[in-house]
Amino acid sequence: MRTCVCLTLLTLLIPGPEPARTQVPLSPSEAPLGIIDTVIIGGNHKTRDYVILNEMALRRGDTVTAAGMDYDRDRIYSLGLFTRVDVMYDSLEHVKFLYVDVNERWYLLPFPILGFRDGDTKRFFFGAGLLHENLGGRNQKLRTLLILGADPEVSLAFADPLILRDEQMFFAAGLSFNRLRNKSEVEVARTGPFDEFHYDANITLGKRFTLTQVAGINAGFRHAEVSAWWPGRTIAPNGKDNFLYGTASYVLDSRDLFEYPSRGAYAALYATKYGFGETAVNFTRLGADLRGYVPLPLGFTLATRVQGSVVSGGEVPIYAHVFFGYGERLRGWFNTVLEGDDCAGATIELHHYLLTPRVFRMTALPIPEEFAVWRFGISAAIFANTGNAWYRGQKLTPLYSGYGAGIHFLLPYSFVVRVEYALNQYRNGEFILDLRGAI
Repeated sequence: MRTCVCLTLLTLLIPGPEPARTQVPLSPSEAPLGIIDTVIIGGNHKTRDYVILNEMALRRGDTVTAAGMDYDRDRIYSLGLFTRVDVMYDSLEHVKFLYVDVNERWYLLPFPILGFRDGDTKRFFFGAGLLHENLGGRNQKLRTLLILGADPEVSLAFADPLILRDEQMFFAAGLSFNRLRNKSEVEVARTGPFDEFHYDANITLGKRFTLTQVAGINAGFRHAEVSAWWPGRTIAPNGKDNFLYGTASYVLDSRDLFEYPSRGAYAALYATKYGFGETAVNFTRLGADLRGYVPLPLGFTLATRVQGSVVSGGEVPIYAHVFFGYGERLRGWFNTVLEGDDCAGATIELHHYLLTPRVFRMTALPIPEEFAVWRFGISAAIFANTGNAWYRGQKLTPLYSGYGAGIHFLLPYSFVVRVEYALNQYRNGEFILDLRGAI
């Protein structure tokens, strides 16, 4: 929910008609290789063929190019179901076919959970989870979590990206309980630390219109309360808010590799209404997250992002504030907490692969096939970012800005590790170790 609408950038991210131009030679990757008579899928012992085909731009009757095959390979890999994806074009007895060959991941994953909340060594959490990433081979996701210690949580979530195949409809549902240490440094300074308790139930129904465009509606019920009430921490004076909420969203996503794209665009727009007259909670949040990835000569990629959100309507309780310094962070001010009703931020990065993502088969290790295929990549990056959070009636300025450079490691199972050094506008420096994918 930390996004802001920027129509100017959106028009840049979604290509319009190109002006007339003189003919230029095609690059080798864009040269046509032939027409596809059929598409053959192999290596998917559990995953249904339609799950893979639904993620591909190339179809029977299309003209295939090397660039098109590379794009489809990355889109299939971004499903998160395979450790290796190869896309090849060949012919046999006058039949020209596109062959997609995959190695499947291990889909049922019990996993331990432990760490420090927000990097604070005094706030240790631990627990366990169970994730099935591919129920019935249909790319359905089922996840349950139990977390104890700092900010305990219990949750159950299910998602089916194609619950109705012909209509291209998706469905999701979730139940959760969280006890959170309040993030507001302003409130902590006023009365000391306190806890928030959140109970949530929600469902989502949406439609995929094209390979890159989806829209959905989410509806839910939330109970929120605080351990120590103060005006503004909840809308209700008894410290307990019960309200319905609904979100309408639209997403355009043409990125090739979701966790670390080299081309494409991402534009997510949403509007969430909190309270529909059944409660004193009554406000609306509008937001957007706009990203673009442009390939440049010599193997460079320019990545840009603008994001933020604004509210309107009634009073916004503390638990619905937005922050930098937790999930969203500004490098150069990585551990600085910025709080408000609204927020906005912008980032620009220049990437260059030191090691292009490639697949390694660990045949010397006595492990199952699903764990024996590993994908690695290493990228160098320079970056700059800026942003702030503010309350209604205040100004966006001053902006908190930073810049720096780092090395990004693309690891198996879609993990990305960033090791960076950043300076803020006052030239104060900090080393950063962060686990996150694309900006």
